[in-house]
Amino acid sequence: MKDARIIAALPNKAHTCVLKNNGIFERFSYEKIVKSCLMVDVPLWAADKIASRVATAAYDGMTTKEIKMLVFDSLKNVDKKAADRYFKANALRVRTSRDTIETFDQKKIEKTLVVETGASEELARKIATEVYKELKKLDVEYLTAPMIREIVNTKLVENGLETLRRKYTRLGIPVYNITNLIQNGSRDNANMIHNPETVHKYVADEALKQYALLHILPNELADAHMSGDIHIHDLEFFAGRPLNCLQHDLRLFIKNGLKVDGTGDHTSVAGPPKHMETLMNHSGEIMLAAQQNMSGGQSMSLWNVFVAPFAAGLSYEKIKQSVQMFIFNLNMAYAARGSQVPFTSINLEFSVPEFLQDEPAYGPRGELAGVYGDFEDEVRDLQRAFTETLLQGDADGKPHLFPNTIYVLRDKILKDEFEEDLRQVHTLSAKYGTAYFVNMLPSYRGNMANYMGCRTSLSDNWTGDWSQDCMRTGNLAYVTLNLPRMAYNSRDDDEVFEYMDSHLRLAEEVLLLRREHAMRCLDNYNLLPFLTQEMDGERYYSVENATLSFGFVGLNEMLKAHCGEGIEDKDARKFGLKILKYMNQRAAELKEETGFRWTVLQTPAESTAYRFAMLDQEKYKDKIIAQGDEEASYYTNSSHVPVNSDVLLPEKIKIEEKFHPLTLGGHIFHAFMGEAYSEPDALMSLTNKMARNSDLGFWAYSSALSFCIKCKTLMKGLQDGCSTCGEQTEVEWYDRITGYVQQVGRSKSASGGWNPGKMKELMDRKRY
Repeated sequence: MKDARIIAALPNKAHTCVLKNNGIFERFSYEKIVKSCLMVDVPLWAADKIASRVATAAYDGMTTKEIKMLVFDSLKNVDKKAADRYFKANALRVRTSRDTIETFDQKKIEKTLVVETGASEELARKIATEVYKELKKLDVEYLTAPMIREIVNTKLVENGLETLRRKYTRLGIPVYNITNLIQNGSRDNANMIHNPETVHKYVADEALKQYALLHILPNELADAHMSGDIHIHDLEFFAGRPLNCLQHDLRLFIKNGLKVDGTGDHTSVAGPPKHMETLMNHSGEIMLAAQQNMSGGQSMSLWNVFVAPFAAGLSYEKIKQSVQMFIFNLNMAYAARGSQVPFTSINLEFSVPEFLQDEPAYGPRGELAGVYGDFEDEVRDLQRAFTETLLQGDADGKPHLFPNTIYVLRDKILKDEFEEDLRQVHTLSAKYGTAYFVNMLPSYRGNMANYMGCRTSLSDNWTGDWSQDCMRTGNLAYVTLNLPRMAYNSRDDDEVFEYMDSHLRLAEEVLLLRREHAMRCLDNYNLLPFLTQEMDGERYYSVENATLSFGFVGLNEMLKAHCGEGIEDKDARKFGLKILKYMNQRAAELKEETGFRWTVLQTPAESTAYRFAMLDQEKYKDKIIAQGDEEASYYTNSSHVPVNSDVLLPEKIKIEEKFHPLTLGGHIFHAFMGEAYSEPDALMSLTNKMARNSDLGFWAYSSALSFCIKCKTLMKGLQDGCSTCGEQTEVEWYDRITGYVQQVGRSKSASGGWNPGKMKELMDRKRY
């Protein structure tokens, strides 16, 4: 009440807005100033007096930095020691190496000196105190971890401690971190194991991430990412590989041959393929080569349609052998970034789509071979061979984890003629849970929609030309909004949308900056030669048709914080749909303003859901609503129902289907299946119902698996031991992390690729 009385007594102070460091305006708060003074042991009467003085001086657009300095100057007249404590807590802010903005804490310097150099606590305290005295002299908006480290090194040298300085110096990342990385690895990426290449990747990634934050991005945008208002994906690739996903057009390589380096200057050049086996080899090499230029996944749509002319006249056995070679090569090309297999997806048709029936078909030597409608039998044989190969698994009986295999459902496919083909695919789903399904029946679909891995997608709703809209392009980049944080900061609907506007503006600026930098990489720097190679008179990568996308995390928690109920509640869900419509409206406005292709997608938040929740846990403490626990909090992915919800599958479908037409940049529905073996016919029936009666655009039946490394037994569910040989420690877990199926880690071990938030989510998942 006192806050309200004082503000009311000051002219226009009730609506004064101050400018935060991340560019977002926030209403002036008398109470915050009082609280910040009390936190450094200032008496209430003095805190009240200082807050009144600042409130009198406040004006619209005043920065938080100006307010803090005004408080600091006022405190010096009351209590110099308190002013010093306030300066440490508020004026000295640090942009840390873990992408956060934190209050300066001298004890952190002391601790790192002890841990990283072996210094005594007394010596560490002496050096840290000298560093603090130097930092107070600096007139900078932010300190950075590298800046502090260099001053520490200077003080170590001045004190004759060269041996300690050598241990504490920074080589892109601290020596201590590199040592820890070599010894223990990292859990940031579930698709990478611990080996020398991953060490190299993480060291390079950290340097390039710092480069993007300090050199490419303005402070306002870097701060917004580090503070957790937004998440800028693939920061480590911003500088050199700013483009995300790519949908290839295999026809161009069939007609023109292959230059894997883009120029032919440094590698052998292959002409148009003459045989099926050659085309299989080229298909894999195309995606591996493009992976060197891209930060995200590689995909091929209509793959079996475009390959079909090469299968003409071949026996089914020969076709299957060629397909096996392609799949094994993709899973054994252990040479992508940081020693990974390339992140690949294949979109398969059950039949030649109507819109391709009369399209010219290119066959051996790149020559015309009729139209694609002439190759119906070959298209079906290729799909069957692909599915059979996936069903057989590898030589040990493990599933092939790549390519992500995506089956396209069209109206005519859901009929008796294709029953056996569908049953085989659903047998694959029942066994491994690796298949995906694209639903082309909803009213928001056209002729074409393709997906590029976790969920990012393209459809022919940009120009209406399926080839232009869906081929030789992809998602250029996406930025994710922290939805729960908007709710924590808002008192009513209007404020929610005020924050939404601010966060969307930040995301827009990042995406436009990234596109601008991508154009320099394509046009000026000669940095992406595979993408810029010329084919049929045009640059291969069509940046003009690439999408710029708004992602989001934690709609469920936002609704709980703002509406009192989560996404399962009908009224709360209406507000959630309003949020998504608002994001789409802004995307449509930007399309008109910029001429670029803007979309909204459900973020494949492998790490973002965990990062946002942990940052908000520190910032909002008791106010936060999250899944998991204090050690491993996470937000619900995008607009999904929480994984631990008791809602039944039909109701989950009804809830989540509403959001798929509003997330055409990418979406997915997860049906997490239980330990019992799923009947293929039951899954087929479910697929038929979802395709015909829902607006779901993309889904997968995900099964948790356990594999005994010792005796090669594959088991359903997450098993602590082998049911065949009794092995307890060498049992590997598999499940779908966010989009794709991947190893989780060992059942009795902490080693594994998943971060703590995803591990907690895994254990929370309710299965059907």
